[in-house]
Amino acid sequence: MSPERAVALRAEVDLSAIRHNVRQLAGRGEIMGVVKADGYGHGAVPVSRVLIEEGVGWLAVATVPEAAELREAGVQTRILVLAAPLPDYLPAYEALGLDAVVSSVEVADAVIGRAPFVPVHVKVDTGMHRLGVPPEEAAGTVRRLTEAGVEVVAVWTHLATADADDPGFALEQVRRFDGVLRDLGADAPPLVHVANGPAHVRLPPLTSRPALVRLGGVLYGLDSDRAMTPDTVDLRPAMRLVSRVVHLQTVPPGESVSYGRTWTAERPTVIATLAVGYADGIPRALSNRGAVGIRGARYPIVGRVCMDMTMVSLGDPDGAGREVRRGDESVLFGRGGPSAEQTAAAAGTIPYELTTGLTRRVPRIVSDG
Repeated sequence: MSPERAVALRAEVDLSAIRHNVRQLAGRGEIMGVVKADGYGHGAVPVSRVLIEEGVGWLAVATVPEAAELREAGVQTRILVLAAPLPDYLPAYEALGLDAVVSSVEVADAVIGRAPFVPVHVKVDTGMHRLGVPPEEAAGTVRRLTEAGVEVVAVWTHLATADADDPGFALEQVRRFDGVLRDLGADAPPLVHVANGPAHVRLPPLTSRPALVRLGGVLYGLDSDRAMTPDTVDLRPAMRLVSRVVHLQTVPPGESVSYGRTWTAERPTVIATLAVGYADGIPRALSNRGAVGIRGARYPIVGRVCMDMTMVSLGDPDGAGREVRRGDESVLFGRGGPSAEQTAAAAGTIPYELTTGLTRRVPRIVSDG
């Protein structure tokens, strides 16, 4: 048995689900597949290959090292690095053939100093206030870059509330972005990109111009059971996190479980210990709040999640949990257990944090159909 399989924990990645999701999301703008954070924890290289096979012509990552990993794996597709480049990073963009983001006048100055440099996408800050050129400076920045011989591929922005129930602020950001396009007039670059995954599935088309749509979490099916996702969009989760029961015991009334004695048995209770903990990326906030799936039933996490182990209550010794055996699978999220959205909600976080937070101790078992 290989070492990575000699563990009682694994993340199963189903590439066929990603293929399905791409096909569901295609048809309204050219897809830019966001594979940052190791493909949201699913594996950037295998995910990128699937996206390319499905006709995706653009990829996006957060950092130059993430892009370098793809290039070293033979991925030659256009790659946009979403982060703001520092001056000493610029040679790496040229060496790897990457597209860069111009996120400020200072970055524009540095890029002009290396003209023609590489193709750039000018980011406009329409209200996220994280990165971007102010709207009133965007048209001038694009013109300066173009006049210096730098290829400006696109102008773009990022929506802060595309996943909110009220789309009002997202539409206000679009209005501000449209003002930049009016300022540019005939000098506008060939592409724009505004829509992220939530905007793509929830909002009407945001521009009549040739557009890229940056799709991240929706590619991995991470918004598949959110109320915001239209019924017409059938997304399939691509990851399932599975541990195993490594110990069973009956705890008498009055005895507590785990550190700090935060949970005490009120009656004889069967406790199953699972081989997963916060060192694997499971939030400690699931203590006394989360649940897992075992043999088709849900069982609550009791006591504090430990570094390497988590305990769940199987209930009364004569109840349904009596069928559980040592070695049985327990599903933290995915098919046979709670969804990633449900587990994330129990921990007070979002599903992206779950999948990207899984550590190197968790082997990814990849299949394709």
